[in-house]
Order: sequence, then C-alpha cells, then structure tokens
Amino acid sequence: MENCSKPTARGAKATYSCLRCGNPFIARTADRKRGWARFCSKSCKAIKQEQRTGQYAAYKDEPLFSNAHLFSNEE
Repeated sequence: MENCSKPTARGAKATYSCLRCGNPFIARTADRKRGWARFCSKSCKAIKQEQRTGQYAAYKDEPLFSNAHLFSNEE
C-alpha cells in the first residue's frame, strides 16, 4: 500500500489495491478503517461478493413460479 496521505476537506486519502483485480485506487483512510474501500469499483465488489456467497447463482437456478399450479384464471 503506497501511502499518499493528502489532507482534504473530507479527510486524508491513500492509495490501495483492489482485492479482486489488484488495480490501484484512491480512497479515504477513514473509510478504510471502517472496513470500506476494499474494491476499486462496484462491479469488482459485486463479482467478489457473488464468488463468496453464490446468492445470484442460487436465485438464477430457482424456478420462477414454484407454486404456479395453484393459480388459475378459470373458475
């Protein structure tokens, strides 16, 4: 982690590397201490989260209407 601490109106910033792709990005040090600022973009975070949880894959493989047989337009 290369530290380029530059004080700004919203706090000091530093350069970190993305946990998924390894690209460098600049984030506030306060955010990093909170556990934020681990990824360079929302897409990198989403890809890493999907790899970790598998929620989207489980949702995608689930039938869309599991109880569709209960609904009928006929009376």
